[in-house]
Amino acid sequence: MTLRLNVKGLNDLIASTEAGGGDATLLRRELEALEPENKHQPRRNSRFREEEETAIDRLNREVGDLFDGGVTDEIFNKLRELDGNHNMKELQEMCQKAGISSSGQKKKLAAKLVSKGIL
Repeated sequence: MTLRLNVKGLNDLIASTEAGGGDATLLRRELEALEPENKHQPRRNSRFREEEETAIDRLNREVGDLFDGGVTDEIFNKLRELDGNHNMKELQEMCQKAGISSSGQKKKLAAKLVSKGIL
């Protein structure tokens, strides 16, 4: 069986997988392979790009309260690295070992660990 997705469909699948507590690392790698080399150039036909929420803005909205100054570039990079290097189960185990609640989505678990200085 072959499944064909455009970039939006792949992003939706990643979001859905992570929302359900799954590991979307392989999907993210596929997405990176599809994205243009210069990711900072706006896509064509994207009239509303300025209004889109950035990844840092989204993380600040979702987990920014865990950090005194909100999600900085440094914290963002740590969270991205954790997301790429660990699956949900590994992050849950790390939280449990550290005495931190292991509930929440993958990015929330990573943010909890970083905010406590564990990673």
